[in-house]
Amino acid sequence: MRIAAADRARRERLLRYCARPAFALERLRELDTEHLLYDSAKPSSGATALRLTPLEWLERLAARGPPPWNLPEPARGQLDPQAQPAPAYQFDQRITW
Repeated sequence: MRIAAADRARRERLLRYCARPAFALERLRELDTEHLLYDSAKPSSGATALRLTPLEWLERLAARGPPPWNLPEPARGQLDPQAQPAPAYQFDQRITW
């Protein structure tokens, strides 16, 4: 995606999109210390809410992202065993002040 430097409205729209949360916090409620309730925006099969434990909630959130073995190369960094070695830099001229 390309956005011109002078196009302030499109830059703001992109930043708002990137900064939004993965789910609506307004729909998440704590029933008790053992259960959370998430109201569904689009009920399917008649269910209007999900009742989950905190661990089940985290599992559902983790399932929304890409698996760790499928990340793009720049996200892994140079310490990854599969990363290519950084190129050696050589300078032709000595810099003097």
